Amino acid sequence: MSENNEETTTIGARLKAARTAKGLTIDDLQQITKIQKRYLIAIEDEQFDKLPGDFYVRAFVKQYAETVDLDGNALLEEYRDQLPSVHTETIVENVDEVQPTRVASREQPASPASRVRNYLPTIIVTAIVVLILLFIWFMAVRTHAGSSSSTSADSSSVQVSSSKKQSSSSKASPSAKSSSKASSAKEQTIKANGSSDTAYTLTNGADKNKVVIKSTKAAWTSVTTNGTQTWQGTLKADGSHTLTLPSNATTVKFQFGNATATTVTINGKAFNFNPKNSTSQVRTITLTIK
Repeated sequence: MSENNEETTTIGARLKAARTAKGLTIDDLQQITKIQKRYLIAIEDEQFDKLPGDFYVRAFVKQYAETVDLDGNALLEEYRDQLPSVHTETIVENVDEVQPTRVASREQPASPASRVRNYLPTIIVTAIVVLILLFIWFMAVRTHAGSSSSTSADSSSVQVSSSKKQSSSSKASPSAKSSSKASSAKEQTIKANGSSDTAYTLTNGADKNKVVIKSTKAAWTSVTTNGTQTWQGTLKADGSHTLTLPSNATTVKFQFGNATATTVTINGKAFNFNPKNSTSQVRTITLTIK
């Protein structure tokens, strides 16, 4: 009995128990945290020598803990004797950005000649761009000089035609005003596609829609626009991220790793992507923009 108690107090058993309590598999955890599956298994088995290095042991453990609703910093302090020690204990926010750099640290400083060779392509490209800009400026000056003489000769006819245009535009202004009022009266709406709670349509949005994602707990989120990933990352508790969709966006896919703790607003208005109060944490929502 005492041996079982000791096993459950290890950091690997603690993390595994928290993951199991949340109903997450190793594959679910890999999708949310972007930490490779073999590293997650090594953490649970406390085989820390299989991770990229001592620094990343603490980074991955902290990310794992926050994903399963544990206090990462407190867990690191509680089990500091079981974890490799490092000189700098700064833990990264987004684990998907962590890459081993031990090979780079062993590289020798570059010599002045090699530095020049490294910057040579940049220098050549910059010179070409400058030459192109000078050519465009020269052609613009010549075009402006040629057009100025013809502009002075036609100024009288332009004044007569402009007066006619002003009178005609003054007559057409009431209809233009009414059309602008009609367009401004349209409001942004987000409606579900039929009875679906995973597919929605946005109408009367902005040219470039502003999306704000907030979370009350640690939550991983991914945003894909027209099939291309726009942003993905893990928000801390009470964290937020703002992004602007491109004007040509027609389809936006949201992937939530902790949907019940995440809210989304589009152009300042709430996007209720969970009207049926689903308790599923890992969800994928598709938004069509018209």
